[in-house]
Amino acid sequence: MPRVLLIPRGWWFALLLATGLSAQQAEGVGPAAPRRTARIGRIEATAAPVVDGVLDDACWATAPEIGELVMVEPWQGQPPTQRTVVKVLHDAQHLYFGLWCHEADATRIRATQRARDARLDPDDRVEILLDPFEDRRTAYFFQIGAGGSIGDALVSNNGARFDKPWDTVWWGQAHVGSDGWFAELAIPFRSIPRREGARAWGFNLRRHVRTQNEEYRFTNNTQAVSFFRISELGTLEGFGALDGGLGLELVPYATARWRDERLPVDRGADGNGDVGGELYYRLLPSLTVAATVNTDFGETEDDERQINFNRFPLFFPEKRDFFLDGIGYFGFGASEAGGSSLLPYFTRRIGLGPDARPVPILGGVKLAGQAGDFELGLLDIVTDATATSDRENLAVGRVKYAFGEQSYVGVLGTSGDPRSRGDNQVVGADFAHRLPRLFLDLDLRLAADVLLSEDAQSGTGSSGGVQIESRGREWELGLGSRWVSPDFEPALGFVRRRDTRASRADVGWLPRLGAGTALRTFELRTSLVHAEGYDGTPQDLGIGVDRLGVTAHTGDRVYGFARRTFERVDRDFALFRGNVSVPADDYWNTRYGFGISSTEARAANLSVVVESGDFFGGRSTSVRNTAEWRVSALSHLGLVYQTARVDLGPGQAFTSQIVTVRADLHLSPTLSLRNLVQFDNESNLFGWQSRLRWIYAPGCDLFGVVGLGWQREEDGSIAPTGQAVQIKVAHSLRF
Repeated sequence: MPRVLLIPRGWWFALLLATGLSAQQAEGVGPAAPRRTARIGRIEATAAPVVDGVLDDACWATAPEIGELVMVEPWQGQPPTQRTVVKVLHDAQHLYFGLWCHEADATRIRATQRARDARLDPDDRVEILLDPFEDRRTAYFFQIGAGGSIGDALVSNNGARFDKPWDTVWWGQAHVGSDGWFAELAIPFRSIPRREGARAWGFNLRRHVRTQNEEYRFTNNTQAVSFFRISELGTLEGFGALDGGLGLELVPYATARWRDERLPVDRGADGNGDVGGELYYRLLPSLTVAATVNTDFGETEDDERQINFNRFPLFFPEKRDFFLDGIGYFGFGASEAGGSSLLPYFTRRIGLGPDARPVPILGGVKLAGQAGDFELGLLDIVTDATATSDRENLAVGRVKYAFGEQSYVGVLGTSGDPRSRGDNQVVGADFAHRLPRLFLDLDLRLAADVLLSEDAQSGTGSSGGVQIESRGREWELGLGSRWVSPDFEPALGFVRRRDTRASRADVGWLPRLGAGTALRTFELRTSLVHAEGYDGTPQDLGIGVDRLGVTAHTGDRVYGFARRTFERVDRDFALFRGNVSVPADDYWNTRYGFGISSTEARAANLSVVVESGDFFGGRSTSVRNTAEWRVSALSHLGLVYQTARVDLGPGQAFTSQIVTVRADLHLSPTLSLRNLVQFDNESNLFGWQSRLRWIYAPGCDLFGVVGLGWQREEDGSIAPTGQAVQIKVAHSLRF
């Protein structure tokens, strides 16, 4: 077990003070202010609107409005410069929104995004939060842009976790007119887990006016609190009886694939077809069980290339829909405490080998949702044997008990090792609490966890972390620490570093500049990092200005940064193809740089980040250039070029390069073709993936995916490494 001292002694006082203030303030907090309330109208299904974005249906004429929105950005509490009318209706099966987003100068409306789940930062848009449990802990996020793109997400842990890849079945249409843009949304009640018999839901809505960088909200009208803070939602009341159907959904798929591998270890062409699918059944309106058979992820986008400039593992995010669905119910503890990333359950460990090649999933079951004050996440997966691993049964269990809107305690357990190294189990417990008002406009958020692992090879290990954060309109404060023992081994998790006690303190100051200037905000962020090994030897020490800059009202930004660090390397390691050696030693580094980014409100935007300074006894300079051009709503182009020049002495120099090109066509909100071309000069691999997606009905998809690869040889020649084609149809049947 770790020593009692987990963080520098001088920081214990800050932790105890923050905890004491939290308890003292909690006793003195008076009754909460009344929540803003809006009414929802009731119609019969025969009078439901046609969702075409035109808003000429008779039902909208008498539908209740939610009331005026209030400006949050740039001038908190001011009336909006553009009027927004929002009306909400429902029948037994669907929830409907009608949006009138008026704009005095329609030429300023940004409407460039059409694709499903597009990142809508470049566009005018409306975003909605719905809490059908009205417990102020978990909410469903829906957005629509002026160009017609729709997207959704699962927001959990009172806004601390935002899972954008989560998808459900709903639809919406937008229309740009001479005096603004307009939209209609239809959300089936079958698509939203909810509390049985609820007559009121938690609710908030905001509108972004892109060219003016203005934000308006229905409630929570403060710059000090994030829009995604679920505990601050208002109320949408007046729901009648709802029909969620049987709560059963079948999603069978059929796929045909052909590939031609030309790698030395895997040569030959073959083609085959397959079938499988998923079943979802809502045990309760708020609790769903899912089963998957012969799971296929052939439509998933390729990972973005990375080159490792240190000895710690790289992190690649999850992109597969089955694992992303309900992922918020598996979130655990203070994962970033002390600046050391740790996830006891990381879904990419399932169904993917160390080389990111798929491991066949024979089947599995998952239970996710809420039952009263409990949140549940249970998963059991069986993976097939491969050349490097046996058939494995992998399981995860997560239970949280919420007391009040701001606090929970929970437990987590995992079992199994996808690498077939023997038995592995992890158990843990966590706690989180938020105090809405600490002092001034600052809140206080506390998260803590402890974990134990038992591994067939490494034995017993442990980890624990605590994170305290406070945020207001102009200040952001953070203090956290984590220990990870040398033998801690979560086979289904992600650990960046073992044998460490790491602590981090952050202070951010973001004052607003007055009216009449071109600048909106000033930004100063600083941090202090300290880490040591279990034997007390120093590992890392760093202090720096992480960002010092300004942002204009247009959204253009310029900033600089500088950092002084100490790092102890306890054993030799190699960089860049294993050709450049970094010897064990103590290294002091001073690094600095700057960044410039132009606003996405324009059709084209550019960002440049340059960093230079000491690097493991030598020098390095890196540049990252990002350019995007939204030619029209039809076509988008993007380029990312990253390069680093590293020089550690004679014969120990290299220049790394990563090139990423995107060329996308969005023929309509339901039909898109995405192209991703990548190259990095460490692997010397070119890759091109082209993905066609046609949403031929809500919840029903046709995918066509083509992948091509080439290897650049030492003599400069290019040799093909393989090609693959896959067609997949997934059809949703709901009852």
